[in-house]
Amino acid sequence: MSGVAFADPSMVMREMDEPRETVILARGDYRNRGEAVTPGVPAVLPAFTKDLPLNRLGLAKWLVDPSPPLTARVAVNQYWQMHFGTGIVKTAEDFGSQGEPPTNPLLLDWLATEFIRTGWDVKAMQRLIVTSSAYRQSSRVTPELRERDPENRLLARTAVSAAG
Repeated sequence: MSGVAFADPSMVMREMDEPRETVILARGDYRNRGEAVTPGVPAVLPAFTKDLPLNRLGLAKWLVDPSPPLTARVAVNQYWQMHFGTGIVKTAEDFGSQGEPPTNPLLLDWLATEFIRTGWDVKAMQRLIVTSSAYRQSSRVTPELRERDPENRLLARTAVSAAG
């Protein structure tokens, strides 16, 4: 962009030196102020570590913290679902206590740690899934397989890919 002069840069976002008080708004009404709240995460989730700032940067670092790898688990479950039609956690929209448990928690954890180890490389994760023996196996259904795993949640046979 030679020849183009820009005015003084303006700050888009910056943490305030003194954060303003944040309160719960009863029924979402700004006129109905409730109790004051502080930055943090819900108590059912792992807490911020002491070295993380209580701001947007701290939240971003907390989200991708490899211990526990919750964000990576959710991401790889979505990729798995794209290829197999159903995720390792069937209720991909609900990873919490109300959702179904994973059919193979060790596989989910291994995929999540691999995803983190490769620097959150989506292409590498996709390649890992489509070159797996689970993805490349036969789709032939035997009566024994249908009886043992009627929904094919254990992937004893290949599933019709959601991607094609």
